[in-house]
Amino acid sequence: MRLLPTWDATLLVHARRTGVLPEEHRTRIFSSRVPHSFPTFLIDGVVAGTWSVEDGRFVASPFRTLASADRRELEEEGARLAAFVA
Repeated sequence: MRLLPTWDATLLVHARRTGVLPEEHRTRIFSSRVPHSFPTFLIDGVVAGTWSVEDGRFVASPFRTLASADRRELEEEGARLAAFVA
């Protein structure tokens, strides 16, 4: 699992490559209405959702139901990020 920020080079380089960003999710990350990408998280090297830090807490918005181990790892990493940002 890896957290990627807005404008991350991995997504910019791979914006049209389905190996990192499946085509079905591309419009959730890149849109002509919003001039920037959104922070995303990868599971097994593939974009699996978006994230943010709101009111000092990490908020994940997965694109599908996550396995419990993946969810736990995401929440742990997100908590570390939220603590760092605070």
